[in-house]
Amino acid sequence: MELEFLYFLVSLLITGIFSGLIAGLLGVGGGLIVIPVVFYILNFYNFSKDIIMHVAIASSLGVIFITSLSSMYAHYKLNNIDANVVKKWFIGVVFGSIFGAIFASSIDGNILVVIFGAIASIVAISMLLNINIVLANDIPRNFFLNNSISFLIGCFSVLIGIGGGSFSVPTLTAFGKEIHRAVGTSACIGFLIALPGFITYVSTGWVIEGLPKYSLGYVSLPIVLTVASVSVLTAPLGAKLSNRANKNTLKKIFAIFLLLICISLVIDQFY
Repeated sequence: MELEFLYFLVSLLITGIFSGLIAGLLGVGGGLIVIPVVFYILNFYNFSKDIIMHVAIASSLGVIFITSLSSMYAHYKLNNIDANVVKKWFIGVVFGSIFGAIFASSIDGNILVVIFGAIASIVAISMLLNINIVLANDIPRNFFLNNSISFLIGCFSVLIGIGGGSFSVPTLTAFGKEIHRAVGTSACIGFLIALPGFITYVSTGWVIEGLPKYSLGYVSLPIVLTVASVSVLTAPLGAKLSNRANKNTLKKIFAIFLLLICISLVIDQFY
């Protein structure tokens, strides 16, 4: 049993290395790496398919909660965070995150896998096509519209266990924000998504049986601490490598990889 736990931790360390590198290299959420790997690991150890996607998504948010702190601080020092956007999106993002986590916790594992596959596939296709849309020179002034946009970003992000960068960065650039400001602001939004989502998944999974050892609700502490401890070290390395790499080509390769992963997850869940 102890040897199995050791293999479990080694697998997570490797996951942390690659999720950090991908996050730093391509600017996409490491959760898109963490969740499929955790799904396969838990499936390999014969945990119930009713709960493994819930655990994977909740634990991914736990990782993001930790890693977003350093990212947010780094962007704050570079003055890359648009405080006006954070103020206007704060309420919508937080409520969207809580609603998304409650909704995900209440549905069947099969449905959650399909939702993850569908939303992650849309993210992959947008990366593959490199879609850039310009809607306006700034975010809307309308309170309801701002909160509707931020609510959807928070909700969809929590449903697939990511920090929201895949949604908030394209949205902010569509509203005229420079890419560096969009990425920096997205890091702050990611924290606002991860924290309430993390707390909600802990609460909704508290009475669930059959979870991995050392879990707080749906959040597996070994997964969170192991992956986060490594990814915070490899993310800066990925960022440095990004200056030398052809990011457009790498994004397309990753997008194809993500599409294949989504198809594989759905097949693995149902067959």
